[in-house]
Amino acid sequence: SGGYILFATKLGKVKKTELVAYSHPKRGGIQAITLEEGDEVMAARRTDGQREVLLSTKEGILIRFAEEEVRPTGRVAAGVRGVDLADGDQVIAAEVVQEGASILTVTARGYGKRTPLDEYRLIGRAGKGVIDIKTEGRNGPVVGMLQVRAGNDILVVTTKGKIIRVHADEVTSQGRNTMGVRIIELDPDDQVGSIASVEAEQPTGAESSA
Repeated sequence: SGGYILFATKLGKVKKTELVAYSHPKRGGIQAITLEEGDEVMAARRTDGQREVLLSTKEGILIRFAEEEVRPTGRVAAGVRGVDLADGDQVIAAEVVQEGASILTVTARGYGKRTPLDEYRLIGRAGKGVIDIKTEGRNGPVVGMLQVRAGNDILVVTTKGKIIRVHADEVTSQGRNTMGVRIIELDPDDQVGSIASVEAEQPTGAESSA
């Protein structure tokens, strides 16, 4: 009970609404946010109103800002600018900061990296952000960003239906503004479509102690 839902859109808008506003949904759904033409919701995250927000873009930019900069609005309100996007760029992912986590970023051509959260300084909402990962050359655009901890596995799914599962701590840790390392081998006509974080599997045959 209580708290908020934070929305992030493709065109860089963010909006925060009290969770109670969605407590009486209709069978056909209720409006959650007003979008301008060409925009769409990319993420919705539950929060307590006192956290920090991460927005990641297709061109490898990441911004971190205080959630308090996004004042609560009603269900049908439009969002406010979360990041100042360059021409042709768009938001592809959003997260509410979990202290102690690392940021995992993956590109379309199967490259990625982990970066400590403290590499991303707090910037005011609607800023331009900082370079997270390079997208030129071999890498291609960013397709996913999420937070990971020791004990997480990463699922990488391609647009041709291929999937790989890797331990998060096996992905090289690098600073910002780097190229990353290969995470998945891709056929020439394939690319990464999405990523997800799951709890690591226990070793086969592992038994709990009596």
